[in-house]
Amino acid sequence: MKRWNIRQILLFSHDGRKNEITFDLEKVNIITGESRTGKSAIPEIIDYVLGSSECHIPAYVRRTLSWVGLFWKRDDDEFAMFRKVPRERAKSSGEMHYISGNNINFPNSSEEIPSSTNLDGALRKFENLLGIGDVKSETFGSQRDSKSITIRSTLPYILQDDNIITNKTTLLRGIDDYEKRQTIIDSLPYYLGIIDEKTMEKELQLKIFQKQLRRLERKQSEDDKITSNGILKAHGLVLRASQLGLCELPPVGASEEMIQSILLEVSRWTPHSQKFQEGDRLSDLQEELLEQQNEALSLKKRINHAKKSLQSANEFEDVANNQRKRLEVISIFKRPNEVHNCPLCQQKLYKEIETVKLINNVVKQVQLDLSNVKKERPKLDSYINYLKEQLSSVEEKIFRKQNEITSLIKEEENIEAGLDLKDRRNRLIGGIGLYLDSVGKIASRAQVAVGTDTNKLRKWIEALTLELDVESRKEALENVERRIAAMAKEIIAEIPFEDRYMDNPLYLNLRDIKVGVSLPTRIEYMRDVGSDENYLSLHVSMMLALHRHFAQLNRPVPGVILFDQLSRPYFPPDDEPGMIEIEEDSDRSALLQYFNLLFNEVSRGESLQVIVLEHAYFKNHPKYTEAVKKRWKKGVSGLIPIDWPEKD
Repeated sequence: MKRWNIRQILLFSHDGRKNEITFDLEKVNIITGESRTGKSAIPEIIDYVLGSSECHIPAYVRRTLSWVGLFWKRDDDEFAMFRKVPRERAKSSGEMHYISGNNINFPNSSEEIPSSTNLDGALRKFENLLGIGDVKSETFGSQRDSKSITIRSTLPYILQDDNIITNKTTLLRGIDDYEKRQTIIDSLPYYLGIIDEKTMEKELQLKIFQKQLRRLERKQSEDDKITSNGILKAHGLVLRASQLGLCELPPVGASEEMIQSILLEVSRWTPHSQKFQEGDRLSDLQEELLEQQNEALSLKKRINHAKKSLQSANEFEDVANNQRKRLEVISIFKRPNEVHNCPLCQQKLYKEIETVKLINNVVKQVQLDLSNVKKERPKLDSYINYLKEQLSSVEEKIFRKQNEITSLIKEEENIEAGLDLKDRRNRLIGGIGLYLDSVGKIASRAQVAVGTDTNKLRKWIEALTLELDVESRKEALENVERRIAAMAKEIIAEIPFEDRYMDNPLYLNLRDIKVGVSLPTRIEYMRDVGSDENYLSLHVSMMLALHRHFAQLNRPVPGVILFDQLSRPYFPPDDEPGMIEIEEDSDRSALLQYFNLLFNEVSRGESLQVIVLEHAYFKNHPKYTEAVKKRWKKGVSGLIPIDWPEKD
């Protein structure tokens, strides 16, 4: 099982009771019922538990609930998250609790649920399990600020609620809100695999290199100024040293080498009669500089160690993925825990076969290894980026400290004139040291011009800039649009869609979230295609195509799609409020084509789970009836048991 599915929705009353809806994994799950039995609350419960800033659970349901929860599962990995339901006058609650592990035990009542964490803590834990690393959204060079990718940006690919599923202008939930729209659009390149944690690491590295280059260029410019006029500057320093009794004047016509030698000797002078007073600012600054340089060295070592760990994790994941792919070829990867079934044909085995047991153990171990790697990878990405930012900050402090020392040494001469001989000597020696240091750096640059730090940085910056080119990412996005549109075209051929469009490609623009049909001379957008049936088919085909892409690239999106009433074009809720039992020979049997499509889609083996909320009930269709998990009747049964107490 590659992707996370919802195993249960958990509901807790005010008087110590619990209700739950259990779903099958990697299958179609249907909840049928009349209007006002609580079906429309299910997408809002999912949205709320996954971090909505406001609780939109319908009031009549909300008044009966104290806590709500979601139980997620992927192979043996389990994760349950619970969120307190606010009273009607409050918008939301930040009280959360989560449980993670294998074979986890749930609270039996709301009194047993501790408020153990806040909203961000619970969501971040699930993001780590999904594999969402420390990454920001892609703005393709616009002036918009990038935002951190979170679990919230996966909701448009999970929920197709009653406001969206036949909407003529809106493909994804949240697109009609401008701020949410931009967040969805900017996060899409990450979920589509166009950018990832490695891309973000390179972008951060590019910023650090650019900052280092600017710092080195400023430093070199200062060195050049300090050593300007060459030998004249050196003679001036020797003259001042002789005036302070630190050396003898060199003979007239002394060579540059002799002048440099005298200055080097003077730079080694130390006072014998008296030490610097405690608290001397220059000494303090030099000690602080040394501490920061040691901190930078320590950070570099930690970054190198973390990178080696990340490299090992990547290599291990590649090996495990290769093993998984080999096992998938012979189709034994779906149900590794069913030790009494043949892994090839799924027939019942009446006695345990050692070979089958070994195969199952290998599959289970590969899944466990991959799961552990995926849990740790986002943490390593985040840790390395954090260390790099810390290192950049420390290097900036080092640069400022060096400038502060330089400024202190180069005080105005009129101030120096008022100092005693010892301090004047110390200041001059500091200036000579600065001069000699700058001369050495310039000489080093002249000897190895091609390999200097600045030249290396410029080459790295050029390479990273080319690799992170905005235009190439736009081209990659267009390629993904064509791939998803082609998959949607294949899917829509299985469900009702107007004949005059059937032979034309579908159109998808992910920069603006627009869909339609590509005609020979124009794009006919969804709004102009017309009819609720066409709108429904475009929504269903595009959502399934998106999830095929997510599964193929193993992207961190839960493998769940919820459709709220596929029968909407055939049985409008205002006209048909009750549960509708449909005979197979019904003139509205076109609706069954959608369900047959969903049954076929989940059987592809891509860990897709489909939840359908529906009025219709195909009583003579075995697959449909088997997929039905709940049948609710108003006043008799529903999401909320009729005897649960309400609280304002």
